[in-house]
Amino acid sequence: MKNNIKTFFYVFIILLTCLFTGPVRASSDLDVGLVVSQFSAELIAPASFVATEPDGKKTKLEKGKFFIAANQGKITLGSHQLASGTVLEIAEPENTDSTPTVRPRHLFSVNRQEYRGILKVYVTNEGKSLTVVNRVPMEYYVNSVLGPKSSPIWPDEAIKAQAVAVRSLGWYYKNNPVSGLFAVRAVEPEAFYGGIRNENKNITKVAALTAGKVLYYNGQPAAAYTCESSGGMTVSATEVLQKDIPYLQPVQDYDSDCPSFTWEKKIQAVTISRLLEQGGHKIGRLRGYRISDSEKPDLKDRYPSGRIKTIYWQGELGSVTVSGQEFADMLALSSNWFDVYVTDPVPQKLDVPIENGYGIEIGKKQIPIEIKGREKNAWQSVIPGYHFLEGTAEETILFKGKGIGRGLGLSKWGAKGMADAAPEKTKEYYKTILQHYYPGTCLVSVY
Repeated sequence: MKNNIKTFFYVFIILLTCLFTGPVRASSDLDVGLVVSQFSAELIAPASFVATEPDGKKTKLEKGKFFIAANQGKITLGSHQLASGTVLEIAEPENTDSTPTVRPRHLFSVNRQEYRGILKVYVTNEGKSLTVVNRVPMEYYVNSVLGPKSSPIWPDEAIKAQAVAVRSLGWYYKNNPVSGLFAVRAVEPEAFYGGIRNENKNITKVAALTAGKVLYYNGQPAAAYTCESSGGMTVSATEVLQKDIPYLQPVQDYDSDCPSFTWEKKIQAVTISRLLEQGGHKIGRLRGYRISDSEKPDLKDRYPSGRIKTIYWQGELGSVTVSGQEFADMLALSSNWFDVYVTDPVPQKLDVPIENGYGIEIGKKQIPIEIKGREKNAWQSVIPGYHFLEGTAEETILFKGKGIGRGLGLSKWGAKGMADAAPEKTKEYYKTILQHYYPGTCLVSVY
């Protein structure tokens, strides 16, 4: 009885919070950092455009390809020297004909990627580098980020849930910018903004059904992070962001249909050594590693979820402890949730002799084989979790893991799984999906 009262009170408080978090009417534009603190950038303008400096001075430039660079505190754009903070905007021609016409699409390209909206160019790092910002309406940002994260053939409710999550994170950054010059980077983890090329008209049509809707928690925009596949269980914000966020706690994920729900990758030990060196860790030929088993995680090197916190590598020249995410990125592993094994090398092809009717060999034929190497843990020492390597040239390490990405928040495959299993004729099921992954949040229309 007491539990029922507590549950009712909790739900009642959430409903009150959502009720009194009224609509927020504000500009929907988002400033996205396309080029951040770089020496230069390529700009292509398909039509004439106007450069407006902070003091209001306007310069009209003709269409063409330009290289933008920082030069002694100024912006060099072709033969022009402009002030930091200059705004670039395509000058759309006036239509003097009374007959309606279809105008060609005129969009800026930055480093060969087309973007909607306007551009802002800043000089940074004491006048030595350049930052290019794209100011774009939020819905276009959502369409670009959502395009690669969803599929037009997926259930509408899954796409709508993803759209709200992407928009919510964009809105969160708009209110909590990562920089004084822009709100969010284009290459934010698991929220890649690629401009117009990432847009999908069918996904855009479904996403538009939720236009302006974002998640709030306790009256503040919710940081609705997303991932591709968590491997069956999402992780807490504490693991990824090192801070506790009430609505980003571990929940069951329904992402088993993901092709990489579980994954394997083999890499030669010498390659791992080389990649470690490229990452600034020169330890020579590998001699061993230390990591606990994901089924029996040691909280010194794994998070409670089983994902790797740190992994230790011993080489001939020294040793290094690398964070699980850094190591996964270094080796292009799908996630930092994996176990490590050593495999015996096996041939990829088998040479089969071809004989004539007299039993005389007249040639050979190569037949591909799919025999997997024998999996084994390397020889363990008395130190818990430490495994020795043989150090041979062909020694191969096998990584067996789960999920894709950091596993934080709504996963795209989990949203699909929930939508596929939704009861028939259920309306607005995307709200149920959002509450599952972001419990305690409420949906608010902000524009």
